[in-house]
Amino acid sequence: MLAGTGPGGVPDQPRPPEKTWQVAPNPVLEDEGYLYLFFPETEAARAAGLASLRRLDYRLDRSHAEVLPSRVKAQITAIQGNKGLWDRVPELEHPVLVAKVAHDVLIHAYASYAMSQRLPNGKIILYSDAGHGFLFQHYRDFARDVAEFLRHEQYAAVE
Repeated sequence: MLAGTGPGGVPDQPRPPEKTWQVAPNPVLEDEGYLYLFFPETEAARAAGLASLRRLDYRLDRSHAEVLPSRVKAQITAIQGNKGLWDRVPELEHPVLVAKVAHDVLIHAYASYAMSQRLPNGKIILYSDAGHGFLFQHYRDFARDVAEFLRHEQYAAVE
């Protein structure tokens, strides 16, 4: 299962908006930066994003966890380092569920669509009203979709 991602080096993939690379590298995101990166600019998505932030606040207050600048740098390095995966997508013969969104400022939906065209045994689901944080916005739908994917005979264990 691939959620909110794509293989690096997808030909003709639209680049993220310039604002994305002004916001994303920050080790600490203010609410507006988090909302920009993970949720589209709609009333419903913003409400879901704010609810997600308040859940994170609660957990972070209890755990005292923090995002270190070295971890942000490692994430960016990992993203930039997966460019050769595009050529290997057709090798994935086992069932693959690709879950993506229409309003992702980090990884354009085109990457997942293009990948789905090269997967010999894949299925793509697009959440049309969500951004990169769709797992926080549509967690029930995603859980249902994953369970259905795993139950479906076509995607049962490949021998």
